Amino acid sequence: MADTPEDRPSLEMPSFSLRRRRSSGAAPEVEEQAPEPAPEPVADAPLDVEERGTVGGLPAAVLTGVLVGGLALALAWLAGVACESVRGTSSCGGAAGLPILLATLAVMAYAGAVLLGLLGVREAGSTSLLAVGVLAVLVMVFLLGSLDETWALVAVPAASALAYAGAWWLTATVTAEDAPSPGPASRDVR
Repeated sequence: MADTPEDRPSLEMPSFSLRRRRSSGAAPEVEEQAPEPAPEPVADAPLDVEERGTVGGLPAAVLTGVLVGGLALALAWLAGVACESVRGTSSCGGAAGLPILLATLAVMAYAGAVLLGLLGVREAGSTSLLAVGVLAVLVMVFLLGSLDETWALVAVPAASALAYAGAWWLTATVTAEDAPSPGPASRDVR
């Protein structure tokens, strides 16, 4: 009983690709494809939805920072007016003051995330949360004793713009490092 090559097991490595194997006697079929015509440029094509709301990351962060800084001033003024009408003083104290402070920070972070999202910034929520946290620290360290001065109307939005710009830069840097690099595709050579 002689073994023919068809009867013996193949020593060839198995191919796990989806391409079909060519039969050994047949010539490969070549399909001719007509080249696709190049799309014609359209002069006044409307912008896509994604392109309409997209502003560069840094200008969007600075604009959002200024607006959120103004919102912070407005919410702080409203909290002071509410505490004065209820307690007779502009300070609410720890029992009501801490929840008002946390609610103010949450509203600022949410508003910043919405604005950044509308302007097309990636990772808008984490950028806004980081910026509001940095702004809170900046205000408590540098501006807390001077919030009643008129120059605080400029200082808080400026600090907010700096906080949002720094948060955007950090978030963009970290997400760019996490993104897969467009390099040569890895090939399994087992």
